[in-house]
Amino acid sequence: MPADSTLLQQVAEVVKPGESFLVTLSGGADSVALLASLVDLGHHCRAVHCNYHLRGDESNRDEQHARDVARQLGVDIDVIQCDVDLYRKKHPGESVEMACRAIRYEAFEKLRAEHSLDSIAIGHHIEDNIETLFLNLLRGSGVKGLAAMRPRRGIYVRPLLYCTKASILEYLDSRGLGYVTDSSNLSNDYRRNALRNVIIPAIEQYFPDSRQGLERTLQALTSQRDLLDDTIETLAGKYVAPDGAIDIRTLVGCEKHPGAILFELLNTPDYRGYNSDIIDNIVQRSDKSGLTFSGTDGSSYRLDHGMLIPDADPSCDEEIAVDLNDLDSIASIIDSSYIDPTEFKPQRDPSTAYFDADKLAGYNRIILRRPRLGDRLQPWGMKGSRLLSDIFTDLHYTRRQRLATWVLEADGTILWLAGIRASRHASVTGTTRRILRLRFRSGAEGRQ
Repeated sequence: MPADSTLLQQVAEVVKPGESFLVTLSGGADSVALLASLVDLGHHCRAVHCNYHLRGDESNRDEQHARDVARQLGVDIDVIQCDVDLYRKKHPGESVEMACRAIRYEAFEKLRAEHSLDSIAIGHHIEDNIETLFLNLLRGSGVKGLAAMRPRRGIYVRPLLYCTKASILEYLDSRGLGYVTDSSNLSNDYRRNALRNVIIPAIEQYFPDSRQGLERTLQALTSQRDLLDDTIETLAGKYVAPDGAIDIRTLVGCEKHPGAILFELLNTPDYRGYNSDIIDNIVQRSDKSGLTFSGTDGSSYRLDHGMLIPDADPSCDEEIAVDLNDLDSIASIIDSSYIDPTEFKPQRDPSTAYFDADKLAGYNRIILRRPRLGDRLQPWGMKGSRLLSDIFTDLHYTRRQRLATWVLEADGTILWLAGIRASRHASVTGTTRRILRLRFRSGAEGRQ
């Protein structure tokens, strides 16, 4: 089978039939192959390129090449001109790398919603995943970290994750497509570059079959991570209360490996930094009260009569009562209007949510509040529920962004993660007589 057909087959195994994509296009080999392969497979695509203006003329060269590739493939492209210095002034303490990451992911999600696209495609391939395995191994990681990247996580998809760099280059050659090389990738000052350019080639020199072995290891770790996720979700339902409190006394008394379970429960995407020493300390003192344990991210838990209770961030206590007969109280955060079902023309826009007004009127108490540990949403169009922390992880939200998000809650049930995703509760149906349309004001992080 020709090299290009092999790559297309591997991409087709990851993506869904008819799926539309916002494709991240740096101009490098991986991103060019990503866009071309999705176009070749018949998917509707729109490209996005971020110019950070950090490498002078080279940055502008990359932008022009991305435009040329998009034009050659017949794809529309959005180019984001990024002011990294301005972002860092507004967010003190952010590194250049983290600032660039935050800028691009915010732009990606906005463009995906604006153009009603299903997913955001990123060009990581199998060598990138092997590098991630090594980085997490050297940092000190468990199964989840060693399993590295997933081919699909929420709205983010990595169609090339099972493709090798060699197959990517062969595919580009067969398609007659060029690419640019970021000069910073050649510098070994960065840890990932040192792994890519020095350490992994040295391992392959002495262990010629190491690449195949590492690929098999990643496959095994991925299966083990999925099993661990399912197991921890089941245990969380058993020991974690809706407000995030953990029944540590029962956990320690009933489980054979309470420390390992507690480590997974505490080190969620929202709260990290509870190392094995802290975990052992909690387990050994599970029958005590009045003790507080802090994570390196600033979060903390306190022991109270066998319960491990999270100390909420002050912003989590912020609540705004919602009066359906007088919505001016939330006007600084959300635009609202009642519409007739005959005017109902929903668009795939996460900033807007539609509710059956009569169903809403059946609730006793509706509030806007901040996310809390353990919050779950039952998404519209999906079975089951999802932790808000998992949704935030999909969006690559920082802790600051998570705490600035608003939740619409009715009698303890989350109806809407404002500006992100609606639940299946109080949804519009064919029998709906009156519709409440809510539109989140972008950037509304608090009451004005």
